[in-house]
Amino acid sequence: MHIQPADLRADLIERCRNHVRINHPGHPWVGMDDEALVKSAQLYQPHPENRGFGITLAGIMLLGTDSQILQVCPAHRMDLILRKVNLDRYDDRDLVRTNLIDTYDRIMAFIRKHLPDPFYLEGDERRSLRDAIFREVASNLLIHREYASGVPARLVIERGKVTTYNANRAHGFGALDPDTFAPYPKNPVIGAFFREIDRADELGSGMRNMMKYGKLYGGADPQLVEGDAFRMIVSVPEAGETGKTSEKTSEKTSEKTSE
Repeated sequence: MHIQPADLRADLIERCRNHVRINHPGHPWVGMDDEALVKSAQLYQPHPENRGFGITLAGIMLLGTDSQILQVCPAHRMDLILRKVNLDRYDDRDLVRTNLIDTYDRIMAFIRKHLPDPFYLEGDERRSLRDAIFREVASNLLIHREYASGVPARLVIERGKVTTYNANRAHGFGALDPDTFAPYPKNPVIGAFFREIDRADELGSGMRNMMKYGKLYGGADPQLVEGDAFRMIVSVPEAGETGKTSEKTSEKTSEKTSE
């Protein structure tokens, strides 16, 4: 499959350009046409089997049409599941089989739909603990996935926790220690593109935020488990606990601020 920049979704490229135009006015992408932007993002490279050039797998996954994605990565899907009442099946589900940019947005929409966002002040500014944590979870699921695997990625919301399962090229097995864990960039081109459009932080900083805010949000440190499937387990409050969590967090923050 030999895809050229003109075959990609022009509307997606324009969305990315508009984002950096608004949030980073001096960004080089602002003045580039579609082909130059795609080349700048390293999504257009020499074909390994001939002398021509074409869009890489990363480029198709980020900016391709759904049919192109299905052709190059037929197993790609993100299964978002809410399972609290009907434990045998699910209470809500979103099966996502589209580009990584829209997939990220649908993960965050599913999280915002089903998880509470207790009030929390950091200094004198309100911060969404939920968004700070799950922004990293969503980007991790997409940036560090092993796309050659046929195992679908999953995010499951249950009572008191969210668990993710992601196909992985393991560099070890078992629970990871956040203090000694060294992030390994499995799909660096996808990671770099996500950072340009503010859907990921620099390697390592997003993980530190997840660990920093995870206990404040759900009462326990997030767990990271390496294996053939990479798992993240994040404790979350139930809706009825939101007021209590909000109250405690505000009190602690006020104490720190007054000190």
